Amino acid sequence: MKRSLLLAVAALSLAGCSGEPQSKPNLPGVELAKLAGGKGPSMASCPTAKCLTIYVAPWCGYCRAGTPSMLALREFLTQKKVTTRVVVGMAPLADVREYARDFGPDTFLDPDNAMGVRGGVPHFLVSDAAGQVLKR
Repeated sequence: MKRSLLLAVAALSLAGCSGEPQSKPNLPGVELAKLAGGKGPSMASCPTAKCLTIYVAPWCGYCRAGTPSMLALREFLTQKKVTTRVVVGMAPLADVREYARDFGPDTFLDPDNAMGVRGGVPHFLVSDAAGQVLKR
């Protein structure tokens, strides 16, 4: 039930996002390390028209409990050609790496919260190709 609800909410959120210019913030232009090594592309860009960035933390019980649903959401959106990025942060690097393994080698690592996420986790951000945040 939770998985279906999460998928429905995400699909509705993405469908309702417009590309109309508004005074909305952009994702920061940080290049975070990936679990597999090296740095990823700037978080301020997206290879598809819309991106879903999911920010989680290892100490967050809701994040841990929701991990299977977030993985299912990622798979669903990938089939719809929507890029889904997972960022694990706000904890010591060893803890961030350990939790990032649940999401796979392309997971971004942000132990120092370089993304500047405020408002708690899990945090869901829908952005356009230029990094403009359309929905939180």
